[in-house]
Amino acid sequence: MSKKQDRRIKRFKRKAVWPRVIGMIFTDTILLGCAIYLSYLAIIGLYDSAVLDNMNECNSVVRIVNNEWTGTQTKEFDERIKNSLEFLSSVNELYLVNPDLEILAAYGESNPNFEEIFYENQLRNLGSDTVLTRSTYELEERGDYSIGFTDKDSADQLSSRISDALSFSSFDTNLPSLNYNRLPYLHFSNWTIHKTNNPLVYACIKSKLVITNFHRNFASFLVVMLVILFLFCFIYEIIRLVSYVIGAHQIDSFMTTDFITGGKNREYFVRVAKKRIKRNKLSYAVVQLRVEKYRNYCISYGVKTGESLLEHVSLRLEHLVSKKELSAHVEKSDFALLLAYETEEDLLKRINKIFEILIDINTSQHLAFAAGIKKVESRTDDVNNLLTEAALALREVDGKVSGIAWFNDKMKESQIWERRIEDDMEKALENHEFQLYLQPKYATKKETLAAAEALVRWIHPELGFISPAKFIPIFETNGFILKLDDYMLNAVAQRQATWMKQGKQLVPISVNVSRAHFTREDLADHICGIVDKYNVPHEYIELELTESAFFDDKSVLLNTVKKLKEYGFAVSMDDFGAGYSSLNSLKELPLDVIKLDAQFFREIDDIERANLIVGDTICLAKKLGMQIVAEGIETREQVDFLANQDCDLIQGFYFAKPLPVNEFEQRAYPSTSASS
Repeated sequence: MSKKQDRRIKRFKRKAVWPRVIGMIFTDTILLGCAIYLSYLAIIGLYDSAVLDNMNECNSVVRIVNNEWTGTQTKEFDERIKNSLEFLSSVNELYLVNPDLEILAAYGESNPNFEEIFYENQLRNLGSDTVLTRSTYELEERGDYSIGFTDKDSADQLSSRISDALSFSSFDTNLPSLNYNRLPYLHFSNWTIHKTNNPLVYACIKSKLVITNFHRNFASFLVVMLVILFLFCFIYEIIRLVSYVIGAHQIDSFMTTDFITGGKNREYFVRVAKKRIKRNKLSYAVVQLRVEKYRNYCISYGVKTGESLLEHVSLRLEHLVSKKELSAHVEKSDFALLLAYETEEDLLKRINKIFEILIDINTSQHLAFAAGIKKVESRTDDVNNLLTEAALALREVDGKVSGIAWFNDKMKESQIWERRIEDDMEKALENHEFQLYLQPKYATKKETLAAAEALVRWIHPELGFISPAKFIPIFETNGFILKLDDYMLNAVAQRQATWMKQGKQLVPISVNVSRAHFTREDLADHICGIVDKYNVPHEYIELELTESAFFDDKSVLLNTVKKLKEYGFAVSMDDFGAGYSSLNSLKELPLDVIKLDAQFFREIDDIERANLIVGDTICLAKKLGMQIVAEGIETREQVDFLANQDCDLIQGFYFAKPLPVNEFEQRAYPSTSASS
């Protein structure tokens, strides 16, 4: 998994439920606030409507006084006022007073002593300031010159607030009234003092702000709708929250499920193992367990049967670990285990016991298992690193009887080395750090240089000389060997072309073609295209393939060899005798040269027996029309024996080690080198 994907998954995991809850509360608060505000505006609108109706009725009474009051109370005027008060819904009482608050006329439901309302406050000295000094009522100055009273506040509480004077002389036609508001109990009574056309007459009107059933019902409706809206939003957000939790759980389950075994995968193992290592005080080890030769199993029995096997292994492992331990399928035929242990010996016994149980899954088919172990050193260890190190240990199992390997620092160094090689290989190819070396092949009879093999050497700018044994296996694994083979073929063809232009007699040079190349059907054309760029005759380029290539697609290999021979290239088989199908490959492949593996001539207990095999092999190859090259020759006895067996060419340290190009030239073309 890339770092970017890992960060994306971590961000998803951090999106817990709480942010959603906070978002729900925030959303509901905004919606509820908006609903309350709209309801408030609606109620204020109703109140303002009632106030406006009240003001209109009061103004209608004042108009009657202005139009019909003659200075004295008349029967016609009384009837007009009474009819008007009966018609109006909010005006209850009307008092006409002079500036000294003497009542000139009174109309309405009751006739209380007007002085009880204003208590020693008189509108005297008209034209000058008149101050209202009664302190038992709240006195507030309003924007329209209105004065409000309430019976709920004491004189001590309100005395500090009665400081503003009201000037009746400042009234003008644009500000016709002075309001006194009283709030007895739960209804509103409103006293207003209005100027009339007669400067010595004021109309004092007592009215009520009428809250009708419609107003109350509408307000109740708003409250109910507000509650319904809140409940709807709350339930909707709860449903969304539950859906999110369920969806997150489903996504998490999807991300942690292995789709081959149906069990848990690497993501789940890494997450849960980290928690258990951190919380439990047990000694843990991470074990990577592998079903050996799983690919061959699938080839023999089918992919579905192979996946079924992995499913059974996964189920069996889940029953073999405790609640504080863990198992998961991590990749291909590998399973990860988090096992608690007391001693290393106990852990080994338990793993071997697991092997025995797993082998019994299918007794009719041979199963083999291997394991790499990495001990958890600290509670803060990275589980991904532990799995990587356990996998490195698993790579060391090959060839061991026990099938179990412990991780050590040397394995980590090997991994670091491999990483370094892979980081530098592309740059090395561009900078021509890979150098061409040539190892001479000598004719057995005359012992003269008759051919050569092209070998690669890496001269690293920092690490210096790097042995092919340290980087070729890595390149074969990661596929870079394809580029390196092409690079070496170009180098050999270019060198041959240079010598040809210099008039030197060319000798055949063999170039290794790795097994990976034979997956492409156009390999022969590809090789021909590289060599033809330099116009080198094809008979001076020999192509070596290893016997392991014979185990791949035989039809592609056979067609490629036939095409190469048609193009005039010689084809040889390297390391002949190192495998177990050499004779079969001789039967099917039209080879030109076979190279006897060096193991034929090293550390042999029964020399006579070995020589007999070598002699018969040479004889067989000769009968098939093939040329014989013996490599790894280091002694004179071996040279004499091969000469007696009619071997064609000898390659080995007895004659020469692999040489840089300039040293090879000195040996291959001594006269030309001396003259130059």
